[in-house]
Amino acid sequence: MRLLTLGMLVTIPTLLLFGQDPSVRSDPDSVNAPQAAVDSPSDQTAVSASDATVFVPLTSKQKVERRAERLVEPLTLFSSALGAGLNQWRNVPPQWGQGSEGYGRRFASAEGFTATHNAVALGFDLALHTDPRYRRLPQAGFGARLWNSVNQTFIANKDSGGKTINVSELAGNFGAGLIANAWNPPGYNSISNGLERGALGLAYHIAKNVAREFLPDVLHPGRRRSSSGNGS
Repeated sequence: MRLLTLGMLVTIPTLLLFGQDPSVRSDPDSVNAPQAAVDSPSDQTAVSASDATVFVPLTSKQKVERRAERLVEPLTLFSSALGAGLNQWRNVPPQWGQGSEGYGRRFASAEGFTATHNAVALGFDLALHTDPRYRRLPQAGFGARLWNSVNQTFIANKDSGGKTINVSELAGNFGAGLIANAWNPPGYNSISNGLERGALGLAYHIAKNVAREFLPDVLHPGRRRSSSGNGS
């Protein structure tokens, strides 16, 4: 029964994701980056200056909107549903029980983590003038694109065009992990539990970046070579 429930929890969000209109499925946080703008392994494909995308910095209002959109984007809802389903299957934490009520609390906890993470990250986006958007490399090789997915978890793009340590994501994940202690029951609300949640959050972030990099190719295979970033 638990495996059946977990399968449903994974399948339903996936169907919702693939069943949406293509314009809705496009991740507003993903833009196609000029290849030379991202540090990556040597298999990265070079592009001419005419192919490079000119990025327009986001305003403070747009950064708020981007962070808010991440709470309800299909990729976030899918990961929250999957995480809640895995914890339901593992019965973690056991104080929350089973059934729809237990799953609801676990899903709410996952979304609470995401909301807290993005609130903390937004503060650093604004203070440090960093861009929260993910930048794709649709014309590069697989290794370069995979590296791009991992790299952007730890290295942020600045509004000025430079790069810096991605304090927003690091502080956002570990800050949310510790703040989540406030609603987790005894045995799951220590500092080590919070740091563990933060590390898991970073792993989830890398996985979501990989999806942002490659999922558009699966959904729209003909657009890989013709796509161009528009900063949206």
